Amino acid sequence: KEQWRRELWEKFYESFKVVERLDFKSGDNPWERYSQVITSIDFAKQEDILKTLENVSWDLVVVDEAHKMSAYIYGKKKKETGRYKLGKVLSKNSNHLLFLTATPHKGDPENFKLLMDLLVPGFFPDYESLINFLRDRDSSLFIRRLKEDLRDFDGRPLFTKRYPITVKFTLEDKEWRLYSDLTYYVYNIYRRIGEEYPRRRNIAFALTILQRRMASSTYALLQSLKRRKKRLEEVLKKGRCPTYWEIEDLDVLEEDIEDEEERWKKEEKWEALTVAEDIGELKEEIGTLEELIRLCEEILEEEKETKLKELKRTITRIFEEGGDGRPKILIFTEAKDTLEYLVNKLKGWGYKVTYIHGGMKMEERIEKVKEFQGESEIMVATEAAGEGINLQFCNIMINYDIPWNPNRLEQRMGRIHRYGQRKDVYIFNFVAANTQEGKVLAKLLEKLEEIRKILGRDRVFDVIGEILAHEKIDLPELILEAVLEGKRAEKEIERLECNEGIKKVVCGDIVSKPPDIQEIKEMMEKAREKLDVEDIERFF
Repeated sequence: KEQWRRELWEKFYESFKVVERLDFKSGDNPWERYSQVITSIDFAKQEDILKTLENVSWDLVVVDEAHKMSAYIYGKKKKETGRYKLGKVLSKNSNHLLFLTATPHKGDPENFKLLMDLLVPGFFPDYESLINFLRDRDSSLFIRRLKEDLRDFDGRPLFTKRYPITVKFTLEDKEWRLYSDLTYYVYNIYRRIGEEYPRRRNIAFALTILQRRMASSTYALLQSLKRRKKRLEEVLKKGRCPTYWEIEDLDVLEEDIEDEEERWKKEEKWEALTVAEDIGELKEEIGTLEELIRLCEEILEEEKETKLKELKRTITRIFEEGGDGRPKILIFTEAKDTLEYLVNKLKGWGYKVTYIHGGMKMEERIEKVKEFQGESEIMVATEAAGEGINLQFCNIMINYDIPWNPNRLEQRMGRIHRYGQRKDVYIFNFVAANTQEGKVLAKLLEKLEEIRKILGRDRVFDVIGEILAHEKIDLPELILEAVLEGKRAEKEIERLECNEGIKKVVCGDIVSKPPDIQEIKEMMEKAREKLDVEDIERFF
């Protein structure tokens, strides 16, 4: 919010009021009191605040990160998020509505159509009609600019090159035993859920939280196992086992929750999910958790975590080959526990480290960015690092874990590869090559790199969700099948080839006509000529 307010003033001399809860204390409606306002989606979506917006009209509404206004189709049921409900109110009450997003398509055709329904309600009867409309290069509804095609007035590219590097490692000895035992534990819970149960897939995703925690770090898994054990021990004291259909919020998939703090809260709640039917089974499950916890603690105490060793090697190599100036490294992780673990380890190795996560206020995040731009050499961050902050002074990124949601992977890769970046960008993706989920992710990264080389376009990493959607590949579902059902899901990824459809997605079949630079120059010149003395005096 503050960044928008500051830049609108600095670049356009337009004064905007940032609206927050305190502005409602006086009793009148701040939306009506101020003509130009800025607020956050998550503040405005709250039920009491949303009501104050219902009868307010707007000349123009601009929504940044518009893909977060999501709705989803589960079977025949439409699930509207609070953000989507806000979008409906704004759509109804605005004369002009502008959505800004780098990732409009999340790999879910129905989700994309629902998002577009906010712009033009009812205009598209089905997904196919939407795609046909977008293929029209003269479309007045959809303006798309490919980063690689953007040039300055002298014809120079505005964006640098991007080089993704897959760092593969293998789990061995106790790590492999931990992975195998954990997979077997999760599978045993999953197989006891009846196939006829309508929320079976949702429960499956909830169960794989533990799998993703291990993919993040042994430390993150340890903390999740401890929380789960504590919750089940509390259940044991009550003498009654809750059935899995009593767990709240299972209608909402973790992958669909955009807000990081909200996602963490849901995950901690889902960590208590069990299918134990009596006290005996519950005690047995707690015993299994104790054994998994013991294995985690042994690996950490013996400092045998393979990925951590690979991280140390990678960072050492980056700094040794850094050339002029000290490199800046951004490390991404999904888990807050992993963030805390890595910060401590990196400091222990002698690096100057800072961090950002979703539990921090924007003011704190801005201070952390200043630290990173100054003395700090490494920033460890969760997805929150992309919310309203600029990191283009850093050109090296490490994905310590890989999100299953292709949209989040795209967003991460775009954090430092943006306008203002002066160096080529290097992205290191860490993957456990001998795990089920690792095989799928490694194959995906390999196929994307093949497509990039064939087409010569880095943009392949900006449209991962669209590529997968075009080939009808559901990445989270594939990984789920690999983890819980032992399917060789990487074979499904293998069929990703650089066909005509993918070429159109990557190279911009669905783009608007490129701007005429000469025409823009002439327009700017005419605008200058129109400025009279009164305009200049008023401006200053």
